[in-house]
Amino acid sequence: HGGGDITMIRNIQKVDDDIIEMKRLIKQKLIADKDILEALHNPDIDIESPDEFLDTNIFGFIRIPHTQDTVRNFICFTVDDIEEHHFNTHLKVQQIQFNCICHLDDMKTDYGFDRHDLLGYLVRSIFNWTNDFGLQFKLVYNKESTIDSDYYCRTLRFEREFTNSLNKATRSNPYDKL
Repeated sequence: HGGGDITMIRNIQKVDDDIIEMKRLIKQKLIADKDILEALHNPDIDIESPDEFLDTNIFGFIRIPHTQDTVRNFICFTVDDIEEHHFNTHLKVQQIQFNCICHLDDMKTDYGFDRHDLLGYLVRSIFNWTNDFGLQFKLVYNKESTIDSDYYCRTLRFEREFTNSLNKATRSNPYDKL
């Protein structure tokens, strides 16, 4: 059901989920950076209204652009818990992947390098070794690719070792009785 009048049993305003919380924080970091908004180059959105970039140029999931009349550039990202730590079950490896996707017709910038590389640099400058998320993320992958004949992509992947839901290990599941 996509919204409507259904009321959920769980308190969705207080979701205790590492991935949902991380995606919220990443969106806030991206729209707070005026260089990112400028580099996305959307003349239809005022940089002073950064929330408008969400779900237009910034997506919390990997989105493959389709043929459209308007040339757009995107930053799409995912957050994944990819494995339990090899030697310590109290830790897990968490990964953020960013895809900086740019249209061929808007690839050139005034700075002498291509837009997807500029966006990749800006994302890297925000997220590599930052202390804003507790344990630091480090860049482990930075690769260029093509999506189709019109869209080109710079993919960046960051990883960190992170606590493996330790707060959840000592309490019972409140939804067992549903």
